[in-house]
Amino acid sequence: MDRKLSLIKSEEKVHEKRVFPRFPIGQMIFKDKKNSISFEVKDISLSGVQLELKDGEAPYQANNKVQGTLHWRGDDIELAGIVQWINGNRYGLRFEENSRELDELKNFLSLDNIVSHIRPIHENPLDIELPNNLKYWLKADGVLEIFVWELPLSGISRFQILFMENYLEWTEGEGVRTGRVLTQRNLETPLTLEDEVVFEADENVSSEKLHLGKRILGAVNPMHIHHADRDFLLYKLKI
Repeated sequence: MDRKLSLIKSEEKVHEKRVFPRFPIGQMIFKDKKNSISFEVKDISLSGVQLELKDGEAPYQANNKVQGTLHWRGDDIELAGIVQWINGNRYGLRFEENSRELDELKNFLSLDNIVSHIRPIHENPLDIELPNNLKYWLKADGVLEIFVWELPLSGISRFQILFMENYLEWTEGEGVRTGRVLTQRNLETPLTLEDEVVFEADENVSSEKLHLGKRILGAVNPMHIHHADRDFLLYKLKI
């Protein structure tokens, strides 16, 4: 199901698209206090957040200030952001710099906290149709996703790690690539739930992103991924 849609080259940067399966239910929720509206958090980093409203539209305009509470599995923090863009039922907010809330957000988005919230989607708790050849799908709402693909006769063929705005992938015969996630949007398909991710490829493989990928894989609960497979992924992240 994962596939390369296009390659866009410029003199400075290379933008690429990938399509990934989308889990229909997110547990990270942002509630706007003033308007009593609850959004699903589709993407979040220390600089901003992308929100999705399942039904209706929010009364927002560009440069509006929005204050609310971020809920995630029993943890709550107060946040404020400025509306940067509106696209249908999705809204991009930029967090205010040097705010007290950002210090709390750094702890909220710490690697240990994020990894502790991982769900093994490949175990299919909702009995959804999973893509062919997808061996592992680990997800921490709006922050982290790990996809590992396997061919029946040759074993693991590729894997991707999306951590906030960081993108990392390995493909058999091509090696490791890293980049920065630029956009993520729903694809309207009649039979499957999919997201299109556009990332900006790094000219050279980023050692920082490789180190981050190793930290993430090393912190994943062994119950969610077989130790031999994790060792294989870690080996492939060596330069």
